[in-house]
Amino acid sequence: MFLCVCNAITDDQVEWAVHVRGADSAEAVFQALAARPDCRRCEALLEEAVLSIRAGEAIQVVDQEAEVTPWGCRGRCRPGWGASSPAMGLAS
Repeated sequence: MFLCVCNAITDDQVEWAVHVRGADSAEAVFQALAARPDCRRCEALLEEAVLSIRAGEAIQVVDQEAEVTPWGCRGRCRPGWGASSPAMGLAS
């Protein structure tokens, strides 16, 4: 599952960053994956995922705030895909 849509970071990639690269925070995950935060809506989720992985627990995702876009970022991470834009970026 995607934990950061802006960078297309999956739970498997976060697990790799924690187990192989020793990531201990969201910032360390971004560094391990040569990425950088964009809209920053994933940071709390990544922090929780890192803590779960380090504790040997499964990652549990709670739908935090999927409001306007499927990503929950209100279109900031994908310009032109906000609430006022046509569905899926297609012209009507």
